Amino acid sequence: MLNKISLTLVFLIIGIAVLAGSGSFKPTTSSTIGEQNESSNQESSQTEETKPDRQNYNVSRYEPADPNSRSDSTEPNYSIEVSISEQKVRIFDNDTLVKDWIASTGENNSTPRGHFTIQNRGEWFFSEKYQDGAVWWVSFKEWGVYLFHSVPMDRQRNIIEEEVDKLGTPVSHGCVRLEVEDAKWIYDNIPEGTPVYID
Repeated sequence: MLNKISLTLVFLIIGIAVLAGSGSFKPTTSSTIGEQNESSNQESSQTEETKPDRQNYNVSRYEPADPNSRSDSTEPNYSIEVSISEQKVRIFDNDTLVKDWIASTGENNSTPRGHFTIQNRGEWFFSEKYQDGAVWWVSFKEWGVYLFHSVPMDRQRNIIEEEVDKLGTPVSHGCVRLEVEDAKWIYDNIPEGTPVYID
């Protein structure tokens, strides 16, 4: 009897190992605010095995941010990839690339790397500390600390032209800067809970 139980446990363990190696286990992203805070620590520590294939821009290994919120299959299933080395933001619908934009991430590697989810958003902010602001901000970490947003603007919401010329180089304070129309597109189209991968 003991040998049968031991043999059954061995087969069970082998079965789990085979499933894990075949890619049948897929990470999921929680959709409720309480679960997001709890899961953000787990998501940041994912192994290389669960990161998307950057060469092929394939994010199909990930589940949608909230699969139960989609009423039909024609609605987009977006994800965002930020390439710090290329200074690019790419938007995918399932595994199809739909947007490919130039961006500016943080100087001195101040943009966090890892797996995050879209949080809150707003139309305008101004930083007294840095004496600039931006429109169409969308947070991906720490609820308003790390953002996708437009190129910097002055207090009167005029674009600071010399900052526009810096797009494509890492010059922000940690956020991801975009052209105004690109930031607006994210603000208008990317729902809360959308996965964000930064590497």
